[in-house]
Amino acid sequence: MVKRQLVCNVFHNIKSDDFYIGTASAIYCATGFPLPLNRSQMGALLGISEDTMIEKVVYNDFDCAYKSDLEGFNLDDNVKNEVEVKKMAVGIYYMGETLIPLATEDKKMAGLICWSQLAPVEDEIKNNGFIRFYQRKLGNGRTYFVVKNGMRVRAAVTSYSLNEYAEATLQELVAMLAETHTGEQEEHEQTFDNLTDEAEDEADDEKA
Repeated sequence: MVKRQLVCNVFHNIKSDDFYIGTASAIYCATGFPLPLNRSQMGALLGISEDTMIEKVVYNDFDCAYKSDLEGFNLDDNVKNEVEVKKMAVGIYYMGETLIPLATEDKKMAGLICWSQLAPVEDEIKNNGFIRFYQRKLGNGRTYFVVKNGMRVRAAVTSYSLNEYAEATLQELVAMLAETHTGEQEEHEQTFDNLTDEAEDEADDEKA
């Protein structure tokens, strides 16, 4: 993701060995990896050439006393007022990205995330029954989501915003689907909450 967005933010928690790697729109826990001391070492860790790191990547190094102050993101494992959200069993392919809708337990739309932003933790997510997503808010009110493995936060990603044309196109699609299946909805209606495990796994495989 750093090579793609050309932004690399390194956050080092001065009270522990924790450190995090951030892009323009996400932060990932990198605790357990050797802490890079400079831009070149970070490039080596990420598999990015020194020339690219120097000439193209915007690099920032932060010493942070608390996980709750990572350039506006809060990566504490538990935050008051965070809301658990669930992946819906559909994906939206838009501008070369697969977008995953997240919804609250009471079936309200929480936001969209780019599946590609989860690539650094994809192996951890795959076939893991302890992965959970939670909605949090930045200081400016913008939504972001954290990914937890059990009780530990592993990543934070910002919500993806569709433009007005894309939203209108989706609304048109929903209207066409409703019209096509008029009279069949009660018999065939199925939500992401009552999908069988097999159906949800199949949907995840198609998005992968």
